[in-house]
Amino acid sequence: MSKKYELFPNKGIGELFFGMTRDEVQQLLGNPISSIKYGFPIQDSILDDYVFFYTMFSNKGVLEAVEFFPQYTKEKIIWNYGDSSIQLTANRETMLEGLNSFTDDLIKDEDEDASECYYSKKLGVKFFYPEDEENDVLSVIVYAPHYYDEK
Repeated sequence: MSKKYELFPNKGIGELFFGMTRDEVQQLLGNPISSIKYGFPIQDSILDDYVFFYTMFSNKGVLEAVEFFPQYTKEKIIWNYGDSSIQLTANRETMLEGLNSFTDDLIKDEDEDASECYYSKKLGVKFFYPEDEENDVLSVIVYAPHYYDEK
């Protein structure tokens, strides 16, 4: 089986659009398996866990990011953008190749602390992989343009 999501750069993924309220998201997805508060320096944002992806909400309760964890599901996660499709995988080279088919601005982020990552400002996408793993992708996040601004 597979789950397919249309990527809307800097706007959302699938049926989830940045700016939706937490109630609107839960009407679409149902209740999360867990929720936590997060943020730095103040933990005033909310993260809802849906097993293989998180929805992240600002302190105003609106959706600002969706983070996928491809290793936590046996289902294929497919992202569609324009005429291209990629399958999210835990393989770094496959993810790089797939995201490069979507955009020409994929950049390695040298500032990230805990893991290495690549991002695209055009798409509003970032993917992380642990420094100690040879080829494993930890997560792929779709985010609103302001998500990584200093809060």
